[in-house]
Amino acid sequence: MSLLPILWALKTAPVIDAEERAILVTLAESAWSDGTDAFPSKKTIADIAKIDPKTVQRRLKTLVTRGLIARGNQAAAAYIPEHFRPTVYDLMIPYSWFPDIVQVNEERRGKGKPPLTPFDRPDLSEAPPRKQRADKGKPRKKRQDGVGSTSPQGEDSESPGQTGQGVGSTSPGGGDYKSQRGGLQDPQPSPTNP
Repeated sequence: MSLLPILWALKTAPVIDAEERAILVTLAESAWSDGTDAFPSKKTIADIAKIDPKTVQRRLKTLVTRGLIARGNQAAAAYIPEHFRPTVYDLMIPYSWFPDIVQVNEERRGKGKPPLTPFDRPDLSEAPPRKQRADKGKPRKKRQDGVGSTSPQGEDSESPGQTGQGVGSTSPGGGDYKSQRGGLQDPQPSPTNP
């Protein structure tokens, strides 16, 4: 509903990875300029962010724990039937980030909300370091069946059909799509009109 939360989510929010950023941007797209009242469903977030709905659920819990989002005023989605109603979240955009806090507070006053203060929206801490893979830097294990193994020369082993033993398809020797006379021939030439 406003560009401010989207810009914060895209450029400044202390996220760990692309999944968190995609979820935050999807929430920001439906939030007011102060970051409040964002309530796309988990399925909608998953469809837009191209991730699994269970991953969305886990990541939302993580974002709440780290303080990037918080449960908002659930009455904002009261018009949706209860069994379909998503959770309403507020993006906790820091007070110091807003380029024009006066305008944001004017909009809040028009909706009957109190103005934002530095105490309501403190600065956020940096994102924690991203966890490294447990197998990072370790060589891959060789498979026993030989599939995907490499030859001593460093070349990939041949796949079935490439051994030259008549398995698979082959092209006729020396031929290509062109005819022997050096071009395609039209089997039914049309008569020329003078």
